Amino acid sequence: MPVSRNALLTLCLMACLVVAPSGNAFDSGAAGFSVRVNGLQIPYRILGLTAMPGESLSIQAPEKSRVQASAGSVAQDGPERWNWQAPGQGLATITVSEASGKTMQLNVFVLRPAASVKNGLIDGYRMGSYPQQPYRGLEAYEPPEGFIEVTPALFDVYLSPHFRLGQFLCKQAPVNGKQFMLFRPELILKLETILQRLNERGITADTLFIMSGFRTPHYNHTIGNSKNSRHIYGGAADFFVDVSPRDGRMDDLNGDGRIDRADAALVYTLVEELSRSRDWQAGGLGEYGVSSSHGPFVHVDVRGQRARWGRSVRK
Repeated sequence: MPVSRNALLTLCLMACLVVAPSGNAFDSGAAGFSVRVNGLQIPYRILGLTAMPGESLSIQAPEKSRVQASAGSVAQDGPERWNWQAPGQGLATITVSEASGKTMQLNVFVLRPAASVKNGLIDGYRMGSYPQQPYRGLEAYEPPEGFIEVTPALFDVYLSPHFRLGQFLCKQAPVNGKQFMLFRPELILKLETILQRLNERGITADTLFIMSGFRTPHYNHTIGNSKNSRHIYGGAADFFVDVSPRDGRMDDLNGDGRIDRADAALVYTLVEELSRSRDWQAGGLGEYGVSSSHGPFVHVDVRGQRARWGRSVRK
């Protein structure tokens, strides 16, 4: 019996919504095996990816694994290699089942091509324009090929064990119930690593408060940020730890009875330590104190080059 497109989307969304870890013990969300997708190593039970319509993703998984997809087509290229070709639109789930029975789920968002943006608008949503000349000629600053079309039904789709799509949306208001955005999976992997290290240090948190994730170039301009900000490429996050009470501001992480820059400094130091590990992707790290508009927070990004700021002016 034919299945309607709406029914398929409903089934896909149900598969993409996973239950967050419960209890006091931190669950890293490790799959117990790893998969490489277009060279990106993935160790978690769930991860979000993006693809252009018709684009192929090369999947390398342990021998005797099974690879299935809710949409698009899967073909095996060898004992440990598969090719998945993206459908024309929507959200697809790729499930990798390892021989022991362990599974990994890849939530792949098929992008609306950037050609859909006309005069800075996409379906009435103001995107603005990207710099046509990449910053310093770097590939990481090339204009995006496309954007995720986001409706409220997608807000709670997990990008990793502890982060959801809705956490990274631009603060810009939706138009006709839709927004458009991007994320870089490398950034999500970095945030997962930071969260795990915080828990190892006794700071129990089941996610990080993302105060600024993706920004459209238009929104980025209205707040006076650099035109080359990594936020407009989906590769940056400003965040803080907000566990108890959940009040939308940084917790007193160092236990000195105050919420100030020293709490951001604690996180900065932890991230700096992580950056010395062999598999850490180089990027930006910034420390921010309290101002009239925000509390203390930390910035991380995946620009591919080391950059540091904020620490030199801390008292």
